[in-house]
Amino acid sequence: MRDRTRLKLTLRGKRLGLTLAEVKDLVDMYESPRDTRAQLKKFLAVLSSHRAQLEQQMADLKATLDEVRAHEKESRRLLDDDERRRAA
Repeated sequence: MRDRTRLKLTLRGKRLGLTLAEVKDLVDMYESPRDTRAQLKKFLAVLSSHRAQLEQQMADLKATLDEVRAHEKESRRLLDDDERRRAA
């Protein structure tokens, strides 16, 4: 049963995109008999940090997508202009 819990925690960490070190901390946290309040606070800090990274990545991706869209739009406009010149 203990191995099953470790596997579940590892998979959860991977799904959340945590590093191996963060996953190890998560597994260690659940295996230790320490105060669960402190463990949960630590877990929340890890999640908060990871969420901030993901939000920054999302903002970066959005900016890149906006730039790609702008280049696509300009390329289409140039092609349309070229086609109109050739047809004239």
